[in-house]
Amino acid sequence: MYTIGFIKTGRPDVLINPDMCRSINDLYNWLTAFLNEDDFSLHPPITREGLESTLQFNKPVQVNITGYQVALLFGEDHVIQEATSRFIHLMPRQKGQYPVQRVDGMSIPD
Repeated sequence: MYTIGFIKTGRPDVLINPDMCRSINDLYNWLTAFLNEDDFSLHPPITREGLESTLQFNKPVQVNITGYQVALLFGEDHVIQEATSRFIHLMPRQKGQYPVQRVDGMSIPD
């Protein structure tokens, strides 16, 4: 199992809107749906093979989002559990709408 969510770059211990993926293929599909070509440009692009090799290090993977103090954080569930102290769930207005702007402007209490 894999966990993916947002973090504020200043508070990487708090995972925002975590989602579970059952396989690397599910994680890859989640990432490519979120990081679509219309809104994001990645160099190099994310590939299944690259994702598999990155996850072998058993470390959380952080993908920064340019222009925001927000990043995606993902990895095997136990790796993310060890790297974070808590989860916060924001409710998007529509299914599939990830609130990057809301996360960027959000303050997280200690």
